[in-house]
Amino acid sequence: MAINVQWDNPEQTTVMVVFHRPWTWRDFDSAVERMLSLFNTVNYRVDVIFDIRDGGFPPPDAITHFKEVSEIDHPNGGLLVFVAPKVLVQFINGLIRIMNFTFAGSGTFKTPKFIFTKSPEEAHSYLLTHHTVKAS
Repeated sequence: MAINVQWDNPEQTTVMVVFHRPWTWRDFDSAVERMLSLFNTVNYRVDVIFDIRDGGFPPPDAITHFKEVSEIDHPNGGLLVFVAPKVLVQFINGLIRIMNFTFAGSGTFKTPKFIFTKSPEEAHSYLLTHHTVKAS
């Protein structure tokens, strides 16, 4: 599978999403559905690590797809951490600037809050210090 989605730990507090090229928007939509289905199995907030180091650049029409996904507001959605090389970080930040400009007046785009790290270990370390607390 081009995009793997699974629990990252036995406590089910973090989902790991790993991209492998080539991937398609169909793969992406399936991965989002899988991630949301994992969110639905618990009653607390879940953090997500997106490992896009092997994902390459997205297929055409990225703005439309990323805007749709940025509008998902699942009650169990927690922190978003990307493991990415510098070139993809620059691409994503550029894409967000374009989306902010394009949808500025419409109020339909809310800038996602996520963190970039260089490795899965750095992502895990970040989540340990900023983890989402389970509901009782």
